[in-house]
This record gives sequence, C-alpha cells and structure tokens, in this order.
Amino acid sequence: MARAVVGRWGKNLAIRFPADIAKAAGLGDGQWVEIVSARDAIVIRKVKAEETAESMFAGKSPQAWRAMYRGAYDWGPDRGRERVEE
Repeated sequence: MARAVVGRWGKNLAIRFPADIAKAAGLGDGQWVEIVSARDAIVIRKVKAEETAESMFAGKSPQAWRAMYRGAYDWGPDRGRERVEE
C-alpha cells in the first residue's frame, strides 16, 4: 500500500501519486481523472480523451469554417492601414 501527503496547490489541495502507483494505473502527465467521494473513501478513475482538435474540425474545409464564422464577432469598422479585404 502506497501513501501520499495532501498538499496545497494555490487555493486547492493536491495529491502527488507515487511513481509506482502512477505506472501501475497507466497515469501520465496531463491525464484527466474523475474523482468520486463517499463518506470515508475517494475513488479516482482515468477519463478517456473525449475530443481532439483534429476530431473537432474534421469534415469541413478551412474555407467552410471561415464562411460559417465570418460574422461571429464584429470588430467595428476598418480604420487606417489595417484594412483587410476578404
């Protein structure tokens, strides 16, 4: 059984996983986990990656994305030399 100390990370609390536990669980840097608490137990489960940038933008060309979001934000009228023509 491995032990860890709870420490402070900003306003939150954090636990550092011992290397042998992280290796056995298949955890790596940046891995997302789900934390569930009960009265006297805490369960930590790995979360599968939901989406990647590639999967989010797959299926449309850059031109289609530009056309879809062309009017998404109004920066106001062009002024001076920074005019951009599309």
